[in-house]
Amino acid sequence: MRTYSKAFAIVIWIIATLQFAQAEDMKYLPLSDFGIVVGDIFPLDSLKDPEGKSISAEHIRGKVVLINFYTEYCSPCIKEVPKLNHIMASRSDIHVLAITPDSGDEAAKYVKRYGLNWPVAANANELLSERLNVDAFPGFALLDAEGRLLATVYANQLGGDDGHATVEGIEGWLNFHIAKVAK
Repeated sequence: MRTYSKAFAIVIWIIATLQFAQAEDMKYLPLSDFGIVVGDIFPLDSLKDPEGKSISAEHIRGKVVLINFYTEYCSPCIKEVPKLNHIMASRSDIHVLAITPDSGDEAAKYVKRYGLNWPVAANANELLSERLNVDAFPGFALLDAEGRLLATVYANQLGGDDGHATVEGIEGWLNFHIAKVAK
């Protein structure tokens, strides 16, 4: 039995190493014309949850933050929900936050219908379209623990052949940028 456990551990280690190496070789395209540059503080101050309550930037800071830009009519966004739930549940080193231009009512229905397990900022059309220039969904931004932008990416670069983000693709991108900061 121990032989199987050791072999399993070795296989997992090899897969993780290859995943990181693949991410390191990958050239991720950032969101085009994103409204802030790497190193700038991300504008978290005006965010409100679907009920209209402020989302505290202080509550979010302290860990790396993976921001998911989505809208309710985006089918790839819907397919990402279980993947992001998995990442949220398995990674204690990050926070996940969704930002949507959808109304509070639409966002609340989306959260309930698809089972998001992370905070959602609704009614963020002004932030997304005017300040950040997000014009395609889904997309991601990654912030460091102090709220500074590390990277952005179109979700279709983080996946399989079907163009949808995968857990492995998202994890590879996260690990690649977190490792860059740690150097």
